[in-house]
Order: sequence, then structure tokens, then C-alpha cells
Amino acid sequence: MPCLDEFPAYRFGYMRFCGEVEQPTWWHRGRFWYAFILLCSFGPLQVLYLVKTPALDLMVTCEVIMLLQLCATVVLKFSLFVTHRDEIYDLVGAFKSIQKGITADEFPRFVKCNVVHAKLVRLYVIGTTIVVVLYELNAIVTSVTLSLQQHHVHFVTPFNFPFDFQHPAVYVLCFLHNLDAMLITVFISVTIDAGYSEMASNLSIHFDIVRERFERLDISAGQPLAERELVEVISYHSDVLTLAQRMTQLFQESVFYLLLLLSTILCLLGYEFVMVSNIYKRAQVATLAGIMIGQAVIYTYHGSVIRDQSVNVSDAIYGTNWYEATPNTKKQIHISLMRAQKPVIVKSGFIEASLPTLKKILSSSASYITMLMSLEPDASS
Repeated sequence: MPCLDEFPAYRFGYMRFCGEVEQPTWWHRGRFWYAFILLCSFGPLQVLYLVKTPALDLMVTCEVIMLLQLCATVVLKFSLFVTHRDEIYDLVGAFKSIQKGITADEFPRFVKCNVVHAKLVRLYVIGTTIVVVLYELNAIVTSVTLSLQQHHVHFVTPFNFPFDFQHPAVYVLCFLHNLDAMLITVFISVTIDAGYSEMASNLSIHFDIVRERFERLDISAGQPLAERELVEVISYHSDVLTLAQRMTQLFQESVFYLLLLLSTILCLLGYEFVMVSNIYKRAQVATLAGIMIGQAVIYTYHGSVIRDQSVNVSDAIYGTNWYEATPNTKKQIHISLMRAQKPVIVKSGFIEASLPTLKKILSSSASYITMLMSLEPDASS
């Protein structure tokens, strides 16, 4: 049986920029920890900037708060490689291992899934790169505009710093610091989100195959191989359930905080889009909002699909000719049916990753934007 050499798509290849490889050298370890510390330092720098410049207008304050929340979600994704690195690679190995039991007729589904996610990764990288370019371009255009208006050189960085960076050498370092932080953010988000999406898609395919195998079973008492075939399908179903549990436990923290903060992130982005007049800034905000919604769609869509596919197995079990089976086989069917009726829910804390949850998040974001807009007259006065 063939296997997927690059599972997930590109085999975490983009994380090499952050120093993450399966067999790291001292240089990779140094780059890895530098990237992690760089991301962790972004939040305190922005908080210090807010403290030192309290007389900011509402829009600038909202942008800084949005960046803090966005940074928190990225740090949590990066921390998966810090605290659960072995679990990630073990989970990838488990997905590849369970595919060994797939037949030749069933395997093309996984190949198609891998091809689709390879394209998804490329589109994701293109979209996030556009945001990076717009952030950098907006800073350069603003620097040139202010310099012409004030008749002396005035530098602007993509993100603010709580210290003076107008010296050319300091400005170059700050600009490169921002660029590196944004590229790290891009590659972490692409790796974790696309990797989760492909794993979740594979999990859904496995549940669908379990359903099909139960539907094909003939477990009547006269079938000599009925019990052995039933045991094989039950064992496969058990392996898929174990895989689902491992995957949901590994990603539950990052999913929770992404969905928890998403409504306020979208609210602040929406408010910023309405208030700014700079075309580059608007394009930047709109693209970033689209990417954040896309991230949420990845987790909520797959959460709903996994839940539905796991429950569909119970319908297939009930549809077998269990009434013609031996008493021992009936007992196994009954236990399997009870387990299959319990859906696999991608949930962390009080938030379930599902499409109804996404609908509520988008609805609340619109309400928050309206509330912020109502505060704008007071801020201007």
C-alpha cells in the first residue's frame, strides 16, 4: 500500500524558517528559541507603548489591542512546538500508520486530500504574504509622506515601539525586527492551521470508511468469517476514535483562544476598516480580517464535519443485519453502537469548534463594531 511521503502537506517545511526541523542542529535550536522569544517580546513592547503614550486616539489604541490578541494566538500555536513537539510528530506518525490498513480503493481519497491541502497551503502563504507586504508598504509610504510634509526625515515602522527609533541604524534594526516577526507569524499560522486542517480531513475520511465498512458487513449466523470481519472493523473504529482524541487534546488550547479572541479581533479590524482612509491600510485590514475568518472556518468547519461523520457510524452499525447474528456478535454490536452514538466533539473549555459557534462569533463581532462606532463622537470631542 502506498503512503503519503509529505503528510501533512510540505511536512512542516515552512517551520524551517523558525528553526524547527525533525533533527535540529545547534543553529536550528538557536534560531528556534530566538523566534519564540521574539514573538513573546512583541506583547510587552506594545503594552509599554500604550503606557508611555496614553494620549492615543481610539483607532490607534484599538489597533494595538488587536495586535496583542493576534500575537497571543500565534504564541500559543508556536508553543505547540515548544511543549508538545514530540506529540505533534507522534500524531503525524499515527496518521500515517493507520493508513496502512486502508485498501487500494480507499486510498485515493487521502491522496486527493493531500493535493487539496498542498494548494491550500500555497493560497494561505500568498494571502498572509500580501498582508506582510501591505504592512511594510504602508510604513514606507507613511515615512515618505511625513518626511515630505515635515521637510526632514521621519521614519515609521510597521508596528510601534516604546522608544525613539529615528536614528537610521536603529530604524533599520526595528524594521527588520518587524519583518522577521511577521514572517515567523505567517509560517507558524500556515503550519499549524493547514496541518490541523489536513489531519481533521483525514480523520473525517477515516470515519466515513468505518461507516462504509459497517454497511458492507454481513454478520448473520451462517457466515463463517462474520465475527472476524466485525472485530477488524471495530478495531479500526477504536483506532480512529483514539486518533481523534489525541488530535483534539493536542490542539484544544490553541483552538479555544483563537475562537475566544476572534470576535474582538474582527471587531477591531472592522472598526479600523471603517475609520481609515488610506487605501493601503484598508486593503491590509480587509486581507487580515479575511485570513482570521479563514482560520476560524478551518477549525469550526472541521469540528462540525468530524462530529457528523462520527455520529453517522452509529447509523451504519444499526443498519447491519445484527438481528441475524449470534448472541456474542449481537453483544459486540450493541457495545459498538453505544460508543458510536457519542459524537466526537472538538471542544475546549466552554467553546465548541462548530459552524454554529462561528455564526455567533461573526454576529457578536458586528455588534461590537457598532458599539465602537458609537464611541467615536465622544473620542473626537
